[in-house]
Amino acid sequence: MSSVIIIIGGLYIVAALIIWLGLGINRNPNHSSEITTGSLIICGRDEQRDLPACLQSVEEQTLAPDQLEVILVNDASQDRTGQLMEEYARTSKYPVKVLHMSPPQPGEPSGKWRPLKEGIKLAHHEGLLLTDADAVLSPAWAERHLAELGKAEVSAGFALIDGKGLWNQIQCLDWLFLLGAGSSMARWGVPEAALGKNLAVRRADYDAAGGLESIGFTLTEDRALMRALVARGAKVSFPLAADMLVSTPGVPTWSDYMHQRKRWASGIRRLKPTGKFCVAAMALRHLSVIIGTLAGLPEAWWIWGASAAANFIILRKTTTGLGLKKRLRFFIFWEIFYTWTAPFQAFYMLKNRRVVWKGRKFPRSTLPAETS
Repeated sequence: MSSVIIIIGGLYIVAALIIWLGLGINRNPNHSSEITTGSLIICGRDEQRDLPACLQSVEEQTLAPDQLEVILVNDASQDRTGQLMEEYARTSKYPVKVLHMSPPQPGEPSGKWRPLKEGIKLAHHEGLLLTDADAVLSPAWAERHLAELGKAEVSAGFALIDGKGLWNQIQCLDWLFLLGAGSSMARWGVPEAALGKNLAVRRADYDAAGGLESIGFTLTEDRALMRALVARGAKVSFPLAADMLVSTPGVPTWSDYMHQRKRWASGIRRLKPTGKFCVAAMALRHLSVIIGTLAGLPEAWWIWGASAAANFIILRKTTTGLGLKKRLRFFIFWEIFYTWTAPFQAFYMLKNRRVVWKGRKFPRSTLPAETS
């Protein structure tokens, strides 16, 4: 067993070092055309608590009023989300369109895929800027995304979990670690994932790919969209840029966390071999460390320490680039959570495969091939 643990740990450390090295790569192919105008699409369902801060951050964007239009999509909310959108449309310095969606009919695909594709239909500018109603944007967010779209067809950014308390700090490092890996893989030329609340694409490339209608329903529409564009030769820019950060609340409970992760994990089968290798290395590393330490094998403790050090240098590079180094003081708590809760997460997902998103339930049997 000791030799198996050492081999698995070695593979994980090699993968982690590749990710760390990738974060230092700068590969931005230049386009001949500059993107100067953008359409910001924000979809929201029952977001009356977080929407005001989101809209205030939109109002503080550095782009001129003739460079940005705002499209707000109310996804059949049952609270004051739609009213708040209408109030903002009357006072904003930017031109604003508000679309109110009716509840989906029985058997009709829902999720964020549905309102997002309808919102994009209303967009008229060259850059499509995508975020969520619970996200607070950095002031130069839209301007920086348009600049990145002058270098690549897809622009992706990081998200910061906001809020006090150890649980929020653990979630924050968890997101930064996963997004750091995504940024690294994009720099290596094998992009695997992006975050829907911090994403931008060129309108011409979106239309050429057939849009979300052609992609089809998925609960991971952000990754599916990026994957469709990359399949057509698109390049992805995923910089460590503080001025592209968005902040968002963490999920309050373990149950909410697991539903979030089940939705994210629903697209694992569609990963490329590089992505599948990283997921497998991570799962096997967790399992070998837990079994080995419980069995009292000293090799397991050495592998845990070495692989934890590899995780630390990834997060150190990520947080340094984003100006968030203070978050590293919670690293040890995240490392324990990251390693030791993995079997419980896997068991929970296998036992209950139904995905819940914004109060809507998606049994595993109803999910399409992209998310199965």
